[in-house]
Amino acid sequence: MSDDMWSDLDKVDQKIIEILNNNARTPSKEIASELKKSGHDVSDRTIRKRIERLEKSGIIKGYKAVLTDVSGINEYQTILMKLKPSKSLDSIKDSIKEFITKLDNYLLIANMDGEWNMLVMIQVDSGKSNTAQKIVEKFSDELIDYRINVVDIKDVNILNMSLLLL
Repeated sequence: MSDDMWSDLDKVDQKIIEILNNNARTPSKEIASELKKSGHDVSDRTIRKRIERLEKSGIIKGYKAVLTDVSGINEYQTILMKLKPSKSLDSIKDSIKEFITKLDNYLLIANMDGEWNMLVMIQVDSGKSNTAQKIVEKFSDELIDYRINVVDIKDVNILNMSLLLL
């Protein structure tokens, strides 16, 4: 979307987008009530028409589901890996991927360009051993450097995450 489309939005449209971004299921009547509090006297019918226009213009592309942590486990770690340069780098990456995808708590594995070669994200179960450290130990001969970070995921946009699978 071009910057021009955003600059053409008036205060009412901006407030509608802000409210829907916080809760996409907010009824138009409630949005109208919020707008009245900020000095904009618009009807819920006007709100519905504006939302429809924002959707048709592509400013609002969709709505997302924010999921709670169904598993009850809310701890995640990422591992950034910098691999030793090698003619068999692709083979090494494949070996790492094959190992990690057999783990029941892995969420994501990605090849990267730049300083780091791979990114792994795993869910941490405090009752189990440290999976991230085991991965690093298993492939220590192939690593120049690594970083293990704790990640606090507040919500997941399932619609956008599904784009990763395409």
